[in-house]
Amino acid sequence: MRRALFPDHPGPVYAGITTWRMVVPATAAASFAPHETWGRGALWGSQPLLDGRIYAYAAAAVPAGGHSPDGEKAELLRRFGDWHSPVPEIVAAAGPDEVLRHDVRHLVAPLPAFHRGRTALLGDAAHAMAPTMGQGGNQAIEDGIVLAHHLPDAGDVGTGLAAYSAERLPRTTGIVRKSARITRLMSVRSVPGAALRDTLMTLAGFGPGLALRAFDGIADWLPPQRTYAAGAPDPQIRDHQAQR
Repeated sequence: MRRALFPDHPGPVYAGITTWRMVVPATAAASFAPHETWGRGALWGSQPLLDGRIYAYAAAAVPAGGHSPDGEKAELLRRFGDWHSPVPEIVAAAGPDEVLRHDVRHLVAPLPAFHRGRTALLGDAAHAMAPTMGQGGNQAIEDGIVLAHHLPDAGDVGTGLAAYSAERLPRTTGIVRKSARITRLMSVRSVPGAALRDTLMTLAGFGPGLALRAFDGIADWLPPQRTYAAGAPDPQIRDHQAQR
């Protein structure tokens, strides 16, 4: 659909990393805190789920289009089998066909708009981004909220779509670029380069506080507030009062 609306746009390009993802049983590892570990041109993250299973993801700066002839579990064991616990245990617990592998592509060149005519693009179709900030799904939800806010109940749909594009394009473009910068930082593969990166992050006091500050202006987003005709109550407030 994006290509049909904007045929001259270059489209998504390889972000420089490939990802692996899996969900394994809780018996894969002892209790551990959620974490993300960076290595030389690679990272690993583990996240306990509420049902007791473990979600894990990995990424590596490798050429696009690669696949392991003996399976992606074997590829992960080669790349991460000597990393700290619980990484090897999680990989070992995955079934041979339960590891997903995908190249990451992103829209580093923004679209001219998120709509054309009466058609709107949302989510990855509008602003595909690297997952290094975990914002792909979040920004799609924001898109839906803003689109619903600007579409009139009756009237000029084109004006509403133009307002949607004008509000969402700058914000998502900034997040795409910030995610790309973090991807490049993670992708440093040389020993001196990785050592310099780690030293600078240590000197900057990188930790939960600094990591959270990276989301300033992103995680504190608030949805737009709709205004109503003078004397007309907010429908949500009216419905809530009726329920009471």
